[in-house]
Amino acid sequence: MVQRLSILDMAPVDHGTSAKQALINSVKLASKADELGYERFWVTEHHNLSSVASASPELLIGQIAANTQRIRVGSGGVMLPNHSPLKVAENFKLLQTFYPDRIDLGVGRAPGTDSKTALALRRSMHSLNADDLQELLRELRGYDHPSDSLPDDSIAQIIAMPQDAPLPPIWILGSSLYSAQLAAIEAANYSFAYHFNPSGAKEAISLYRKLYRENHGVSAPNVILGVSVIGGDTDKEVEYQKRIISLKFLQSLGHFNGVDPLKAHELRFSEAHHQAAQSFLSTIIIGTWSELKPQLDFLADTLGVQELIVSTAQEGFDTRLKLYEKLAEFYNLQPN
Repeated sequence: MVQRLSILDMAPVDHGTSAKQALINSVKLASKADELGYERFWVTEHHNLSSVASASPELLIGQIAANTQRIRVGSGGVMLPNHSPLKVAENFKLLQTFYPDRIDLGVGRAPGTDSKTALALRRSMHSLNADDLQELLRELRGYDHPSDSLPDDSIAQIIAMPQDAPLPPIWILGSSLYSAQLAAIEAANYSFAYHFNPSGAKEAISLYRKLYRENHGVSAPNVILGVSVIGGDTDKEVEYQKRIISLKFLQSLGHFNGVDPLKAHELRFSEAHHQAAQSFLSTIIIGTWSELKPQLDFLADTLGVQELIVSTAQEGFDTRLKLYEKLAEFYNLQPN
């Protein structure tokens, strides 16, 4: 049963607008989510994507937290292999200092970009190809309690400032058995990205809960399920958004470059294009307003989760805002 709703925002850049406006919209959306009673508002890390403005989640988190009152604000997530764990610890301890008990630190391992940009971020082919998220996570946590956790004596006494601020709660973000296993072994919170791997959700969440109990002797914390949603007043509105999102997906694969997404309904997709788009859409919860809640409830009940973190790639800030207002209404959200 869904008891909490949260938002995952990428600061999407709508056609004909700017990245600056997208970032302003994210702050506006977070402020509205705060008023509506959403549990948390997370922002993503993506690089070298003209359609997404959220490249520095820690900076955006600070802006959002300063413009909200009670909602938890966090990263969904920081791609830990892109960064020094010490710097991540310092950034989030600083946020925790100014906004105590309101910050979440979600971490993942994907580069959040193309291979060339990933190399620019990670600086070497060795770092680019390293499978070292567990080591990086342990180093990050070690800066919370340097004398206890850091295995390398050469850095064991390094203090992540501000010294008197703890790290916020850490969430492992993933869509695989690897992420589930890592979160369980490391006693971390876990958020599964259903929109990346719908068929793997049940197995990964079950594995997390099983391994967590085996390793720590207690039940695992509640899992957050990440879902992508498309909604509208009418079937026609929903089909319009589906077509735009399908075109944007195909453009990400190198097709229809330069085509105005708002003219997606005028295009004729080949059978191959249609099948690719349908496969992508199958990962999204889609429907008119009255059709969304039953689908979300069924998914939450099937997987035994109590919190959904919702994202949407719908075109137009007003349509995204309306979707979140409708979901808040359906679930009778109330600010704490």
